[in-house]
Amino acid sequence: MANVTFGNYTPQEDPKDTLQYVYYTREGEYLGGIVGSAKIFVTTKEKYDQAAAAKNWESLNDDANLVKYDGKALSHSDFRYIAYIVSHESGNADIKELRCVAFTSRNRAVSTKKTWRSLLASGYSSVPNKKELPDKNDEKSKLARYAVLDVCFGVKDITDGAEFWDGTDFLAWGNSETNPYNKLGQNKFDEYKFVEIPKAIYDDFVAANGTSARYKDKGNHDANTDQGTHEHLKKKIKKPVLGPDGKQVKGADGKPQFKEVELPDRIKYAVPSADFQDQQYWTSGNFYYETSVKTTNGISATITAGKSIFWKITPNRLTAATTK
Repeated sequence: MANVTFGNYTPQEDPKDTLQYVYYTREGEYLGGIVGSAKIFVTTKEKYDQAAAAKNWESLNDDANLVKYDGKALSHSDFRYIAYIVSHESGNADIKELRCVAFTSRNRAVSTKKTWRSLLASGYSSVPNKKELPDKNDEKSKLARYAVLDVCFGVKDITDGAEFWDGTDFLAWGNSETNPYNKLGQNKFDEYKFVEIPKAIYDDFVAANGTSARYKDKGNHDANTDQGTHEHLKKKIKKPVLGPDGKQVKGADGKPQFKEVELPDRIKYAVPSADFQDQQYWTSGNFYYETSVKTTNGISATITAGKSIFWKITPNRLTAATTK
C-alpha cells in the first residue's frame, strides 16, 4: 500500500444560531420575538433586554434553554395551542391545577402515541373554539405557559402518570343519578372495571366542589325512568296568548294578552351523590367501586386540584383492600 499523507483535521464548533426566535421566562412570561418561530427559548428578562438592545440573539439561543417536546424543538404555534387548551381546561389561575392538566394530557398523548397538540385538538379536550394562546402576560396565561414548560423541561409529574380528569359532574352524578343527557351516571362508571379514590384525595375533591351543582335542563328526562334525588327547577316566563288566526289576542283594554308558563330551567344535583355516601364502597377506608364492566383496567385517583380529580389507568387497585 502506498504511503498516504492525511491532512491536519481540526474539529470545528457548531456554528452559532444568530436568528431571532421567541423568548419566554421559565415562569411563562412572554418577552418577545418573531411570532410563529420554529423554536422557543427561555431566558431571563434582563438577558432578553440586553440581547434585544445589542441585537445579539445568539447569546440567548443556547440548546440547554431550547423548549423541546419528544426530543424536538417545540414550535411557537404548537406551544401556544397547547397552552391555550391547558389554560381553558383549568378553572382559576391555579398553578397546581394547570400543572395537573398539562402533565395528564401529555401522559395521554404518550400513551396513545399522538402528538400533544393533536390529542388536545381531538375530543379528548372539550374546550370549544380551540386556538392559540395570545402572547399576553395576564396571570393565568403566564401560569399556563409555566405548566407546559414544566413538562417540556422534565419536571417531576405531580399526577403520577394520570391520563384523564373529571370535574364536579363526577361527584354530582356518580352512578345513581340520571344525568342531563338522560343517561345513568357519569361515564367513567361505564368504561372501567373499578373506580378508586384514596380518602384524602376524595376529601379534598368534595371540599372544592360545594354541596350542589346545577346543569341546564334540556327537558329530556322521562319521569318513569328518572333515577336519583336531583331536582328539576322551573322558570316562569310570559308567552303571548294567540287566537285561532295565530295573532296575539288583545284584552278589552286593547292591550296584548300574555299567559304565564313554566319551562325547564336547571337540574340541581346534590354533591356528593348517594354512591359516595354508601358505606359498602368505603369498607377499606378508601372509596372503591367495582362496576362489573368487563374490561382490563380500572382507574385510580392520584391527585385533585381546583375542582378536578385526576385518574391513573391501572389493571389492579392501588389502595389496600382492607383497613390497616
